[in-house]
Amino acid sequence: MKRTFTFRCNLEKRAAKKSDGKLAELYTFGPKQNLNVVFNDIAAVFQRNLTDRIADILEIAAFVYSADSTVPRDGGWLKGAIEPWSRSFKLEIGVRDPNFWNQSHVKGLIVEALSFLSDDQYELRFSKLKDSRIVQGYLDLKPASERDWPFDNPSRVILFSGGLDSLGGAIECASNGEKLVLVCHRSIPVLDSRQQELFLRLKETFPKIPILRVPVWVHKVGTEAREYTQRTRSFLFWALALAVGQSIQASGTSFYENGVVSLNLPIADQVLRARASRTTHPVTLHILQRLAAEIVGRPYTVDNPYIDLTKTDVIARIRSLGGGDLIRSSCSCSRTRSGRAIAWHCGRCSQCIDRRLAALAADAADLDPESDYATPVLTGARKEERDRIMAINYVRHALELAKSSPEEIAEKFNTEIARAARVFSQPTDASRRLIETHLRHGKSIERAIASAVSSSTSEIMDGRIDSTSLLGLVIDRQHLTDSWQTFAERIGTILERGLPAACATTKPENEPRLQEICDGLLKAGNENLAREYPFLRWGSRLTKPDWSDPALWVELKYVRSSSDVRKVGEDIAADITKYGDNGQNTLFVVYDPSHHIIDEDAFITSIEKHPGNIVKIIR
Repeated sequence: MKRTFTFRCNLEKRAAKKSDGKLAELYTFGPKQNLNVVFNDIAAVFQRNLTDRIADILEIAAFVYSADSTVPRDGGWLKGAIEPWSRSFKLEIGVRDPNFWNQSHVKGLIVEALSFLSDDQYELRFSKLKDSRIVQGYLDLKPASERDWPFDNPSRVILFSGGLDSLGGAIECASNGEKLVLVCHRSIPVLDSRQQELFLRLKETFPKIPILRVPVWVHKVGTEAREYTQRTRSFLFWALALAVGQSIQASGTSFYENGVVSLNLPIADQVLRARASRTTHPVTLHILQRLAAEIVGRPYTVDNPYIDLTKTDVIARIRSLGGGDLIRSSCSCSRTRSGRAIAWHCGRCSQCIDRRLAALAADAADLDPESDYATPVLTGARKEERDRIMAINYVRHALELAKSSPEEIAEKFNTEIARAARVFSQPTDASRRLIETHLRHGKSIERAIASAVSSSTSEIMDGRIDSTSLLGLVIDRQHLTDSWQTFAERIGTILERGLPAACATTKPENEPRLQEICDGLLKAGNENLAREYPFLRWGSRLTKPDWSDPALWVELKYVRSSSDVRKVGEDIAADITKYGDNGQNTLFVVYDPSHHIIDEDAFITSIEKHPGNIVKIIR
C-alpha cells in the first residue's frame, strides 16, 4: 500500500478530498510563488525560442522535482505508512498547451520516465493555465546582439554537474573544436561557486573555443529538501537542457556518465528497484529521447557517450587530452550540502570512494590530492556505521566483479544488463560491452586496493591503520562477509542498543506491542523496512514476515516465560522451513529479558546451522 500525495501546481486552490491523501500547492509565479525557476546569463536570442511547450515542460519537471524532494520515503507527512520506499503522487498542473500534454502517448512517456527513475506511482492531470507570467519571466537576460552569439546549432548541449565525468565530456568536445554549451542546475550556492570555478578554468584551458555556461536555479522557497535520494533530478536536468537545446537548435543533449554509475548494478542485495539510482540509465535516456522528440517536433538525441567507460577510463582520457590539471577543480562528492570549506570532498560517500580509487588505478593520485578530502578515503576513520557499510559494500562488489568471468556477470546481473541493452540497436553487442566495462572496473579497483595495501605494509604491521577505515576493513576481511549478513548485523545492533532501554521500566504486554517498539527503533535508525509484507503462500496457508527488505526478512519472537522457549523454538523451525523453501535470508530477533533461554549457544547453533538464518538474542 502506498500513501498518496497530491500537488496542485499553478492552479487555483480547492478543497481537499479524501482521495488526495495530503494536498499541497506549488506556484512558479505570482504572489503565492514558492518555487523558483530562473535562467541566468542567456543572450536575448534565447527569448524568441522559448515556446509554450518548453515553458510547460520546465514547470512540469520543476513541480515533479519539488514533490520528490518534499516527501520523504519513510511515510512522509502521514503517520502509519507501511511501504517504506515507493510513494504515490498526483500532480494537477496548469499548462499553456493542455491538449498536447493530455495526449495519452505524451502523458504515458512522462509517467514511464518518472516511474522508472523513482519507482513511484504518478497520476498527471493537465488543465489550462489561467494566469501565466510571460516567457521572459523565466530569464535573467544580459544584453547581447546576435553577432555576439556564437552558440547556434551546436552538436550537443552538455549537462554539466562539475563532476569528473561531465568535465571529461566538456574537455573531449573542446579538444575536438566543438563549441560548448554547459547547462548546470544550481540548487545551493556552494555548488554554483564550484561549477563557476571549473567553468572559468575550462575557458582558460581552451581560450579559442566558445564556451557558455547556463546556470539554472530551481529551488523551493523557504523549504529544505526532506528526501535526499531525489531520483527525478535527471528529469529536471533533461528539461533544462532541452529548453536550452531547442532555443539554439542543438541536435541533442548529452549526459556524460561512466557506464558503471550509469547502469548502477546493485552493490548489495538490499539495493534494488530505484534504490540503485537510474539517473543516466540507458532506459531513462531512451524514454527521454522519445519524449523530447514529441515536445520539439523533430529528432532530438539524448545520449551518454561515456556508457562504455569506467571512472578510471575517464580520468585517463582527461589526462591524455591535456586536462589533468582541471581534475582538482571538479567535485564528485554527494554530500556537498554538509561539506567542509577546507576540502572539496567528504571522503566517505560512495562517489568519493569511486573517484579516489579510480584516480589511484589511473596512476593519477597527484591530480586528485588527498588533501582535497576531509576524510582520507583509504585510511580515514569511518565513525558512522553507514559509512563503514558503504565502504564494505563498494569494495565487495568491485572485487567480486574482478574475480568473475563475463559469463558469471551475465548470469548474476542478467535482469539489469538485459534491461539496459535492449534499448540499443544491437542488444547483444551492448550486453558484451557493458559486461566488459564492469570487468575493467573491478580489475582497476582491485589494482588500486592491492597497491594501497602494499604501500602501507609498515603501518599495517605497526597497527597504525584505523580499524574503521576502508583499508582497515579490508585488512579485517569485512568485505568477504555476504552483504545480507552485514545488513542483518546492522538491524540486530539497532534493536540490541535500543530495546533494553525502551523496555527498562515497563516490559511490553505482548508481542504486537513489542513489534511497535521495534518498528519505532528501526525507523529512528533510518531502516525503513516494510511492515508485515509480503504475503507468502506456503502449502494452503498465507504467511508473512514481521519486516522485510528484498535482501532480508526479519522475525521477532518474545520469550516471557520458561514455557515460551520451546514454543519459540518450534515457531522458528516452522519459519525456517517456510522462508527457506522460498530462498529468503532471515534474521530472527529473540527478546528474552528474563534470561529464560539457558543455553544461548545451543539455541543459536540449532538455528544458524541452516544456511540463510541468523539469530540475535536481546536481553
